[in-house]
Amino acid sequence: MPPKRRRVDAERDVEARSATTKRPRLSASRDFVSPLSDELLVRILTYLSLPQLLEVAPVSRRFHRLSEDSQVWKRLYYSRFVLPRAMRIPGFRDGSAREGKLHYTSRKAVWADGRRGGWVDMRSEEDKASRDWKRQYKLRHNWSKGKCAVEELRVGDVIPSTGMEAPRKMLVKVCEGIAVTADVASGLRAWDLKTKQLVAHISLSDPDSGGLPSCLALDDQDIRNNVVGIAVGFNDGSFGVWKLDLEDHRLVRRYRHEKSTNGGLAGAAFSYPYLLTATESVLISLYTFDRPISTPQEGKESESDSETERGSDSETAPESDHHAEDHMGPLRKPLGRPKQGQPFPTGTSLPAPYLLTSLKSHTSRAPLALSIRKSAGRTIASIAYTFSTLQGWSLGIQDLHLKAGYSKSNEMPDITTTRLAYTLPVRGAGQTPSPPTSPARPRTGLRRLESGVDEDGPISICYTHPYLLATLPDNTLILYLCTSNASSLSISPGIRLWGHTSGISDAEITARGKAVSVSCRGEEIRVWELEGRADGRSIEVRPTATNGAGQDTEEELTIAAFDERRNWVGFDDEMVIVLKESKGTESLMVYDFT
Repeated sequence: MPPKRRRVDAERDVEARSATTKRPRLSASRDFVSPLSDELLVRILTYLSLPQLLEVAPVSRRFHRLSEDSQVWKRLYYSRFVLPRAMRIPGFRDGSAREGKLHYTSRKAVWADGRRGGWVDMRSEEDKASRDWKRQYKLRHNWSKGKCAVEELRVGDVIPSTGMEAPRKMLVKVCEGIAVTADVASGLRAWDLKTKQLVAHISLSDPDSGGLPSCLALDDQDIRNNVVGIAVGFNDGSFGVWKLDLEDHRLVRRYRHEKSTNGGLAGAAFSYPYLLTATESVLISLYTFDRPISTPQEGKESESDSETERGSDSETAPESDHHAEDHMGPLRKPLGRPKQGQPFPTGTSLPAPYLLTSLKSHTSRAPLALSIRKSAGRTIASIAYTFSTLQGWSLGIQDLHLKAGYSKSNEMPDITTTRLAYTLPVRGAGQTPSPPTSPARPRTGLRRLESGVDEDGPISICYTHPYLLATLPDNTLILYLCTSNASSLSISPGIRLWGHTSGISDAEITARGKAVSVSCRGEEIRVWELEGRADGRSIEVRPTATNGAGQDTEEELTIAAFDERRNWVGFDDEMVIVLKESKGTESLMVYDFT
């Protein structure tokens, strides 16, 4: 018995000594996260995926605030939208490029992003102040899912006295949240699409001209200074230039050209100082407003000045005065320069434009598209047009390269290079959808062929370099990729795009490969991400309407009345705008993706 008692006492002594030296257990309620600084927590949150970030945000007020930090969403935006786009660029798929150029860093200088297809400087102070990366992520996410809210902005009404529709054609263009409309009854107006308010208004009527607006073009190269240039063409051959000042909320007329005998204008492209116009008879004219001040010495005039002065009191020369051999394709350059028109003597701040060149075609037909872009110190004026072939129809592009600025001899800018490219012939589908799914042609008002037969061909075309997009009467689209370098211009084989179930009335595409198309009847709007994609898949826009009680109602606008037509579509980074005509009224349907 005594030895046993000693063993128990010895064990108790060992347990007592070990209890005094044993480390205490960690308390489950001890907080190791709160002492960390906000900078460290933000750094940790940048490594979370989107579902993990959304789970962490409701933990506390601090985590909710930190989860909305711009640096966290900037990395998510880069991984979701910028990196996949960059991986589709040729030459970025090898391992060295992935480790270098495509590695994310918060100090990244430039990203391959932007609506115009260029590089975005992420280090500029203006960009840092204006970028809300969570909002940008939500915006791009809604675009990818087709989720948006829709509102209607009434811009045209029936005549109150007679109840008949006003004899006008509404023209619309969109630029960075501003919609510009032009018609003979209401004149030229600018609308803020966010507030749905009228920004500025000016009349288009003139006692010496009874022309109706037939084409509209915007110049947004000075949009950062809240200035937008506007060019309006009329069906009597005249055109005018206005300036929209968004800060002062006013429209100022800068120039008005008198009417011409060459026919009404059906298309225009404007990028100051250049203006490109097209008549219904496919006469292309390229003007410049950047003219040197005439300084003749000892009573002598230069050749260009004397030519302009001789033609200052007469209209543009008739197209029958110029003829040349057709060695350049459907569009050809006439010999000599047509004479200039006379500007209005009062209220103008721009000189009379100088006609650089004109092109005449006897084989081109509707539709066509004009564009002016600047590239590597050059200005390129492009004409995309349709012409018939023995195998069907084809699209052509003619580029006019202009040298920048004046020479030391004070000469006018001139065309240095002209390039042509054509697509492969496309045969007709052989079947035409039954009305009213297919819109009527021609949509632009350009003349058809001499036979008068409504032959196969596109309903409308849109060209924004490097993409050429054509809408067809069989409810499909064709996409072409244009390649231009210092020595050549080429067009790739077309890619057929499927998805619409009714006739397509209009489409628009940006330099980034993003396109929007709208059906003539109903509410079918599709968004296409075409950059680097051969499949041509699209997303159907599913808007959410707001009823009178202020509650959102899903799918209210999916069925439209048969008397409603969608004749035009445009979009910017946040909205899609569709021109709707219904029972003599005209409205802008604003689809907001924010």
